[in-house]
Amino acid sequence: MSQTIKVLSFDLDDTLWPCRPTILRAEELLYQWLVEHVPVITENYSLYQLRDKRSLLFNDFPELACDLTQLRLKSFELLAEEFSLDDDWIQPAFEIFYEARQQVTLFDDVRPVLDELAKKFCLVSLTNGNADAVKTGIDHWFDFSLNSASVGKMKSEPDIYQQTQRLANIEAHQMVHIGDDPINDVSGAKSAGVYAVWLNRQQKSWVLESCEPDASITTLQALPALLENL
Repeated sequence: MSQTIKVLSFDLDDTLWPCRPTILRAEELLYQWLVEHVPVITENYSLYQLRDKRSLLFNDFPELACDLTQLRLKSFELLAEEFSLDDDWIQPAFEIFYEARQQVTLFDDVRPVLDELAKKFCLVSLTNGNADAVKTGIDHWFDFSLNSASVGKMKSEPDIYQQTQRLANIEAHQMVHIGDDPINDVSGAKSAGVYAVWLNRQQKSWVLESCEPDASITTLQALPALLENL
């Protein structure tokens, strides 16, 4: 297997770092910025109400589901309309969130494993989110990075994996994708004919009936040996 596999693609959020604390911290910093600069919003909505309000936009603007940057900007635009505000605060507000969103804390197993694998394979990062490989400090491991916004489809679809194959000039069977989400990582990768490794850090039970991962691991430390014997 190690002789036929050329590309390893990795999900980012909840695969290389815990996502929830990163986003919560970024949203808290954003909310405090709004308190100071656009108080009419925070006088009417709590942080949690703003989060719920933004989540509802997935129903109203399904085309933005694969572009979380544009979805958040749209939420700001609608708030500006709601309170008859100028839009000059929108980009500064987004930058507060975006920069904080890039401040991630890697899981302990990430650095040593990626250091090892980068010597043998072409590594690619794939994400539905708006984490930036350069700003998060992970770009030195990856030959290139793709996200759902640039491809126009979520990772639950085959497109981003097929784009990876074209860019790396490989066939599907020469690629392994590693990620934590059964739908966005395992099902999506397998729909493109790619080997899928489920990183199940929380040791959950598999719930999808439509497909199964080619292998499951609970820590990235198990990945190098798995690739030899997949």
